[in-house]
Amino acid sequence: MKGMKKPLQTLSEPDLWEPLYQLEVRPDALERELFQSRPLRRLKHLHHYGAGALISPLIHSRLEHTIGVWVLAKTFFPEWRELHVAAILHDIGHLPFSHAVERALGYDHHQNTEQAILSPQVALVLKKYGLSPYKIVHLLNEYTPLTNASNKLGLDHLDSFLRDTQAAGFSNIHPSELISRLRFKGPYIEADEEIAIHIMDAVLNENLLFLNPYFLGVNAVLSEAVHLYSVQRPELGEKIAGMADHELLVKLESAESAAVRKLVQVLLWEPHRIVECDPDTPGSIRTEIRKIYDKQPLVGNLAVSDIRSDVHARLQELEALRGTYHFHIYP
Repeated sequence: MKGMKKPLQTLSEPDLWEPLYQLEVRPDALERELFQSRPLRRLKHLHHYGAGALISPLIHSRLEHTIGVWVLAKTFFPEWRELHVAAILHDIGHLPFSHAVERALGYDHHQNTEQAILSPQVALVLKKYGLSPYKIVHLLNEYTPLTNASNKLGLDHLDSFLRDTQAAGFSNIHPSELISRLRFKGPYIEADEEIAIHIMDAVLNENLLFLNPYFLGVNAVLSEAVHLYSVQRPELGEKIAGMADHELLVKLESAESAAVRKLVQVLLWEPHRIVECDPDTPGSIRTEIRKIYDKQPLVGNLAVSDIRSDVHARLQELEALRGTYHFHIYP
């Protein structure tokens, strides 16, 4: 219909409508060419929530997340061209189903992303428009509004927290309203106390959701299936970087190993059989929580947990979730 917003991800229209933030952005020629390239299109076929997408309504892709981060970068920093490009490329090194598969194969998606940016398929596009691939890689390793190695919040994690919790129905304030009340202090997101608390609700809910035993269980089963498959087919490690989620599942479903086929059968059709168990349960699958996503916005010059004891206490509760967990498939 004429005048209707078009949330198309083909970038075949002059403007792109981002529905989560209710923003319309016009990509330049470089951005359009990157989004229409195979490395970026592949992200449409990678679930942002990993194997958790197989058992929940959180089925958005890494492309939705990437577009969201890019739109935020262009909105808050409209003249910073390199940051816009870094936002587009920041996730292109993810493997199918992301972290679960990375653990099974010993991959680091940050290193994969750097290699992908320096590959001819991406580097030639950047050079065509006068940008250095090495500069983009360097930017991704710096403290920028996109991301940083501290516990301060940047745009990458902000989009994940808001997008995931909105999809799960946990938001108390719509992301489009929330972002209108944000600003930056250097590379860090800053907000008033009210909005900072809303953001921390999203951060805490995201962690509790992602670290739920059901999500841990399906990721552990997928990781085990990939590990067993790669033992018999070590060439998987060389090919997987360019694969989509469904392509990996097809390989696992047709594996020579009956054990692999059984795991994938349960994962796809009987995930209710995956349950937490004691470490000494025969055939149990082990997984570990090492990382907590505890990013925080600033309120003035301080992290919100420095001024709110309740937020500090809730973050400490998250830290208590670190540890080893075991799962098995009941008969």
